[in-house]
Amino acid sequence: MTAGHPIDYTRDLSQEKRDLIGTQLLRLTLEELFFWRFMQTDPNWSNYLYCESLDQVSLIDFGACREFGPEFRDAYVGAVHACSTKDREKVHETSLAMGFLCGDEVPEMINAHVDAALLIGEPFAKPGPFDFREQDITEDIKHLTQIMLKHRLSPPPDEIYSLHRKLAGTFQTCVHLGARVDCHRVFNEAYERLARQQGR
Repeated sequence: MTAGHPIDYTRDLSQEKRDLIGTQLLRLTLEELFFWRFMQTDPNWSNYLYCESLDQVSLIDFGACREFGPEFRDAYVGAVHACSTKDREKVHETSLAMGFLCGDEVPEMINAHVDAALLIGEPFAKPGPFDFREQDITEDIKHLTQIMLKHRLSPPPDEIYSLHRKLAGTFQTCVHLGARVDCHRVFNEAYERLARQQGR
């Protein structure tokens, strides 16, 4: 049986421990997408256990999972990298290529979509610890979501719904923990490792 306590019971641990848990959660999420291409898509706090004696986060309950094809994975990783470098033109380009946008959208929709993508990518863009105690990306993005719902001409790729639920859940857990995570470093480590595996 897996040892540990649900993540929700770790809020009273030291800041250092909570930072470590947040880092492990993000690293696990990227590992699932980048390398396994298979993701547990229910980011409920009770689906993670933290074992303090091992300093280890374990993922449990695989009732909701999704596999991602290599083409989708590569395109999405490229899109997140564009967000991490704040390259609006590249974000727009990758969004068209992936089907987030069809090319006939009004400027308000395009700008809202790119702004939302950059918000989601903000933790990866800033070198050093990203302080989730002072950020709530899911709240910041609500206004943009309303614009996108009003002006969207085509649905996002089907894979996005479960993937973004997991990513948003990971961020929200870090907010809940008040964790500080060097998301920029964690992402770039995974990005460079994937590039080496692909011979890029």
